[in-house]
Amino acid sequence: MAKHFLVFITLFLPVLFVNAQVKIHSHNDYTHEKPFYDAAKNKAFSIEADVFVVGDSLIVAHSKEEIKAGNTLEKMYLKPILALSKTKDFYRFQLMIDFKESWDLTYPVLVKTLKPYEKLFSKGGKINIVISGNRPPQNTFHLYPEMIKFDGLPGVNYAPEDLKKVTMISANFADYSKWKGIGEIPEIDKAKLTELIKNAHQINQPFRFWGAPDNMACWKILHELGADIINTDKVTQATNYFKTN
Repeated sequence: MAKHFLVFITLFLPVLFVNAQVKIHSHNDYTHEKPFYDAAKNKAFSIEADVFVVGDSLIVAHSKEEIKAGNTLEKMYLKPILALSKTKDFYRFQLMIDFKESWDLTYPVLVKTLKPYEKLFSKGGKINIVISGNRPPQNTFHLYPEMIKFDGLPGVNYAPEDLKKVTMISANFADYSKWKGIGEIPEIDKAKLTELIKNAHQINQPFRFWGAPDNMACWKILHELGADIINTDKVTQATNYFKTN
């Protein structure tokens, strides 16, 4: 009986992933009308901030040309997270920090910046720090502190100890489909997207596409194909869509 049960679970594991509640990733959250606060209000699973090193601080911006003094990671995200942690609305989520400059330049500044807040992110804390963008070699992931996790890539053969540090697999939608979110998506594109998602599920990782059309048609398709995390600039609209669909 036990053997048959194990076979059943193995066969239907991908289905369990597909039917799990969809999660929302607040893409380039700092560009939104109310950075952090809108995402937190909607209980977004993942909140993204791109960072550059300026002096001894991390400045949140999409490009060097958009850097504004005072828009520090600490001011825009760490302090609001600390404030939220003292309320009944605190919940478990991940803060994705996209390194726009080299790992060697940015990581020491991040460690220094996180130091006063490490209780929020260390073992037992509710918040994961997930690094995207410029990451160290994947075979070194396991060498970093418990509070540092990583955004994974498709097609990488992660060693078990490094895979434990990965929180999801992400890929650029445009690398696999040129569909713009209008009309029917080509079946050949569906097959490619499905294969990526399936491969992530086989290593027990949720999947996210970035760069996908940001509309209801695409959210629906990606969810139906099994994508666990929906990447969006429209956090409130996407959250409400999945509450009713």
